[in-house]
Amino acid sequence: MYEASLKLKCTRPDAVRKSLEPDIKNDENTDTQMSVDGEFLLINVKSKKLNYLKAILNNYISLVNMLEEVEKVG
Repeated sequence: MYEASLKLKCTRPDAVRKSLEPDIKNDENTDTQMSVDGEFLLINVKSKKLNYLKAILNNYISLVNMLEEVEKVG
């Protein structure tokens, strides 16, 4: 199994986590966990397939960046 962890600095990590949690789809191929540590959103992803892991990580990085940009505008 492949595994990767992200530690992303956010202005409102709790709000970002709550926004992303409904989209987590854990199944026999992937397992994703999110938590908050101070000003950081921690994302841990495990996957049986490397291409799934890469896609999941890219999606979360893009979504967090988008939510941070929305926060700046709002």
